Amino acid sequence: MKRMTTAALVIALISLGLASVAYWRSGGKQDVGTLQTSLQHEMEVLRAKQKELVDSASQAMTAAYDRSRLRLALARENLRLQKEEAVEGLQKQVNLAQEQLDALAGKLEDTAHAAKDMTVSAARSAEEAIDLRVRRIEARATLMLVKAKATRAQSIAADKEFLLADQLLAEATDLLRDARETLGDDHVYDTQLDAIKVSLRKATEAVRTQAEDTRMRIEQVLADTDKIVGTLESDETKAAEQTP
Repeated sequence: MKRMTTAALVIALISLGLASVAYWRSGGKQDVGTLQTSLQHEMEVLRAKQKELVDSASQAMTAAYDRSRLRLALARENLRLQKEEAVEGLQKQVNLAQEQLDALAGKLEDTAHAAKDMTVSAARSAEEAIDLRVRRIEARATLMLVKAKATRAQSIAADKEFLLADQLLAEATDLLRDARETLGDDHVYDTQLDAIKVSLRKATEAVRTQAEDTRMRIEQVLADTDKIVGTLESDETKAAEQTP
């Protein structure tokens, strides 16, 4: 932010200097005192406007980081609950997500602290990069809940409790929608999300009709969910390695 302030003031000084020369050449030698007063006033106005812009940008950046902190807190609580429930096949994914979340939380604080010494554009770019990773890890935690719901549905359907299995798959479908909303305009995973949506619909139909292939249909939900969770894990690993 400091660099932007300095650069803008330098440009303002140059502009005012050129205006002074033009004024001087146009015959204004006899009123130098008035010109100096005018220039000082213009400089004060420019400084005030510049401070207002920097303060506004700083406040917006602070709010953005606060939102990312909240997202990480929600994801952390989500993972904690999943770990306590110890759903089969999720432990390893939960542990890795917790490790990456903690590392990302530290990176967020480092970036937020460094932002005050950056230009506005650089600070914004850094914040947007962190925000993208935060939203992805939050969506990933939600998708792991989709897997947990589907796993329970599979077990319950095997015991012929189809009504409860149907309810769990409906909850999984809602969670999938939440994950997509969390990602927002990040469309990298749309194809994989669509695959889960389709497999969930087919699994739900199989449960409601008590079809013989119910187990296989739910297995497809688990496979599709595992695929996108694995992709998100890999992408976060790469992002952490590439970030200085």
